[in-house]
Amino acid sequence: MKRIVCLMVLFFTLPFVSGAQAKIYTKKMKVADFTEKTLKVVMLGNEIENTAFRTEVVNHWKLSPYEFCSIQDFKRLKEDDRYYFMFIAGKEDGLDYLEVVKGTRGVGERIEKMLAVVNLPIRATGDRGLRYLSYMGAYLDFFQEFIADAMTNDIIGYSGLYRKALNAKLIQDSAIRIADCDVAQPLDGTFKVMMEENNIYVLPEQEVTDLMLASAGKTVVSYCLRPLAEVKHKYCYTLLIGAEDHKLYYCNKKYYVFDQDAGFNQSSLSKLLKKISR
Repeated sequence: MKRIVCLMVLFFTLPFVSGAQAKIYTKKMKVADFTEKTLKVVMLGNEIENTAFRTEVVNHWKLSPYEFCSIQDFKRLKEDDRYYFMFIAGKEDGLDYLEVVKGTRGVGERIEKMLAVVNLPIRATGDRGLRYLSYMGAYLDFFQEFIADAMTNDIIGYSGLYRKALNAKLIQDSAIRIADCDVAQPLDGTFKVMMEENNIYVLPEQEVTDLMLASAGKTVVSYCLRPLAEVKHKYCYTLLIGAEDHKLYYCNKKYYVFDQDAGFNQSSLSKLLKKISR
C-alpha cells in the first residue's frame, strides 16, 4: 500500500518538476480575454437566414465587439487567437450546432480541434424550416451569460452549458407551453389533466413559436431537436427556454432508437413535474 501511495505521488508530481517552465492553462484563463477580442460572426446561410441572423446578433450581442465575416475570412483567420468565431456547423449526429470557438494556432483543416467555448444544437441538419430563427435571440442571450460565467469559473467552463441548465425548479410559477411537434408520443388523458392543473399545456407549434416571438411574460416554451437523417447514434435534445428572459431552464440529451421516442414523453414530463414541485 505504501508503495502504491509513493508511486501516485511521483506520478502527479513528476510532470510539474520536470516541466517547471511549462504553464498550466485552465479554460477560465483561455477565455478570460473574451470581452477584449473581436467575435467574428460567420455568415453561412442563404440571404434570408443571414439577414435574420444578423438582425438577432445586432439586437442581442453585448458581451464583446463583433464583426460579420464570410467563410473565406474564417478559413484565413481561424488560427489567429486574436479572434473568436461564431457559426452554425453540422456534426455527425445529424444536428447543426450554434458554436463559439477561439482562434487556435496549428489546427490546419481540423476545425474540431479549435478551442470550444460553448455550443448547443439549434436545428436538424437538412431542415429547411425557419423555426430555429425564433429561438436565435434566446441562444445568443444565454450563450453570453454562460461565457461571462466561464470567464471567472472553471467549473462552469468545463462542465458546459448543458450542466448549467439545471434551473427547472425556477419555473414553478411560470406557464409552460410544449409544442405538439416536440412531444414524442401521445400523452395519457389523465396525465394531460394533471399537467394542465400545473399550468403545462401542449399547444400547436405555431402558437408556441408566437409566444416566443412575442416574449410572453412568465412563460417558458419548449424546443426539441432531433436528426432528420439516419445517423449511427441518435440523440435528441429537449429544451425549455424563457420566452421573456431568454434563460435556458432545462436541457436534456437523450439517446433513442425509435423515432416515436424522440422528444418530450410522459416519463420525462413526469420527472419535470417532480422537479418543479408544484
